[in-house]
Amino acid sequence: LCEGLNADEGKLLREAEAFAREFYGEHTLGSGEGVWSHALGMALILCGLKLDADSRLAALLFAVPTYDEHGLEKIEARFGRAVAHLVSGISRLNRLRPITRDFVADAAESPAEMKAQIEVLRKMLLAMVEDIRVVLLRVASRTQTLRYLTDNPVPDRESIARESLDIYAPLANRLGIWQLKWEVEDLSFRFLEPETYKRIARMLDERRVEREQFIVDAVARLKAEVEAIGIKAEVYGRPKHIYSIYN
Repeated sequence: LCEGLNADEGKLLREAEAFAREFYGEHTLGSGEGVWSHALGMALILCGLKLDADSRLAALLFAVPTYDEHGLEKIEARFGRAVAHLVSGISRLNRLRPITRDFVADAAESPAEMKAQIEVLRKMLLAMVEDIRVVLLRVASRTQTLRYLTDNPVPDRESIARESLDIYAPLANRLGIWQLKWEVEDLSFRFLEPETYKRIARMLDERRVEREQFIVDAVARLKAEVEAIGIKAEVYGRPKHIYSIYN
């Protein structure tokens, strides 16, 4: 959780971790996931993205204002104004969740208008935040929710998956956080089309060695070609993820 941070930042993060663990206690989210578990999952995702200490602190403390009307003031006094500002931004976006779900559901009833309407909603979400890290935090939160729902299905899991596929995966793509985009797409697809997901996953697993070798060979050939014409370039490849293959 403290990887890449200096000693002072690490100390503050450990303090926030202890505070949040005790503060959240047995509180749970609407999905059934424990608030503390969700907060820790968010923070670890941001750590994997190498985001700064303030972002990780905001992830751990994201729900404090939900249970304490003076939570933002306490966060600012103890962990700094920047962290409180990020937490406030998360709270504002979270209040839009009923709107975004209804928006996606309504758009789905009119496929011809769906793409344009959802694009308007994405732009609205981006315009509402002063700090783009708030959107990164929200995408990390949704990724953690989908991870939880993998082993803990709830009745509205499909609607959450549809919203994730239409709103959060494109936001992750726009922000350049590809690993979260791929994960959100694959998990959402897994919930929406479970049989198709399993069929593609099985086919990929059966040909995994062949696919990996093909990528290695293609990278080596392309690297040799660009070097031969005097171009300095970094060449790399990756297997396509399941939703990308389906789509």
